[in-house]
Amino acid sequence: MQAKVTVYAPARTARHEAAFTWVLDSVLGLEWQWADTEEAYVQATGWRCHYGADPTLGGVGFPADGMLSELGQMRREPPRTDGEQADLFAAVFWMASRMEEFLPDAPRDEYGRFMATHSIPAQQGWLDHPICEHWAFAIGARLLGAAWPDHEAALKAQFEVVPTLDVDSAYAFRGKGGWRTGGALLRDLATGQWSHAARRFRVIQGREEDPYDTYQMAEEWHRERGLRAKWFFLLAKFGPHDKGLPSRSPLLEERMQRLDLDPDQEVHWHPGYAAAADATAMAREQAEYTRIMGRPPLAARQHYLRLMPTATRRALLALGVSEDHTEGHAVCTGFRGGFSRSRLWYDLEAEKLTTLKICPFAAMDATFLRHLNAPPNEVPEAVGQLADAVRSVGGTLRLLWHNESLAPEGQWSQWEGVYPAVLDAALGTDA
Repeated sequence: MQAKVTVYAPARTARHEAAFTWVLDSVLGLEWQWADTEEAYVQATGWRCHYGADPTLGGVGFPADGMLSELGQMRREPPRTDGEQADLFAAVFWMASRMEEFLPDAPRDEYGRFMATHSIPAQQGWLDHPICEHWAFAIGARLLGAAWPDHEAALKAQFEVVPTLDVDSAYAFRGKGGWRTGGALLRDLATGQWSHAARRFRVIQGREEDPYDTYQMAEEWHRERGLRAKWFFLLAKFGPHDKGLPSRSPLLEERMQRLDLDPDQEVHWHPGYAAAADATAMAREQAEYTRIMGRPPLAARQHYLRLMPTATRRALLALGVSEDHTEGHAVCTGFRGGFSRSRLWYDLEAEKLTTLKICPFAAMDATFLRHLNAPPNEVPEAVGQLADAVRSVGGTLRLLWHNESLAPEGQWSQWEGVYPAVLDAALGTDA
């Protein structure tokens, strides 16, 4: 079924455009149009809904609490989401625009990231579910009436799993260059790590596989499950938070290009730590990606998930990036913007719906290890619960893993077999 909906909202703003686009396009997949006047609305055929208008108009009426008209204003609290006066369109806007992150006193960690722990979505339990999509389903049920069950079933059938992997360092030992490799060897020897130094030397000589060279293994796991993976490669200059290979490393270039030859793999860009606040650094890294791949990057995810709420995404747009995969929390799993599906980014400072697509992820390996202290054998079950939450609305479950966590080494020593088990749990095929 391809439903046609006419919508009327008096004195609509860019916020109306965003909220209705997110609900009717991004989630419900409906064909719809605005009625610019009350007369045009009354004369329209097919499904009709009005928002904040005369309640005696025909079609389905939705109350408006005023938030979508309050351009330039930020509310600390979300609109009501239950009862007769609930405004689910405004609730979707409050949550998906990340309005609380723009408040002057929004709590941030040492990296400048919004702290989710005591946020309203965390307190309400909204992070555990793509809450905006549940609200959209409630809107769809009212709007489509008897036609809703069939449409709902078609939406739920769209459920998919998309694995994404960040490559902060393409190799543990190889390709670091003479100065870094020599310094690392001296440090190993000075601290008595003889076996580590010997292993480093064997890998450099090509007598042993590099522990971070997990690409073929990951490709096989994805292919066996019919999954198309997205890889994000760090190309930043070496620094305290950027430990990857030099962008001019032939090994790095070869790895990126080889992965890109596989039709089941995509190679994208991982802007460095500084790039989130430094447009010059971001442009430099974008140029390196373009040089290596022979094309500009279309998708990106920020290193450390570090975002300046507006500036970072404006810089991505200026460079022609069409997808940002940064939305997600480092300290907890779940749905930061209330969505599992992708949606267009709304620039709250400019009050404008942009063309940049936000592609959220729900779970990251480092979150389970460093913040939740989850036993490795419990990680697949936790991901399976997130998958069930997404499956209930037919959304997209994106996972964020790292090439180094696929090898049972160092801090990941107990994680052998976790990633394929996570993929099975996400797909609902685990034993």
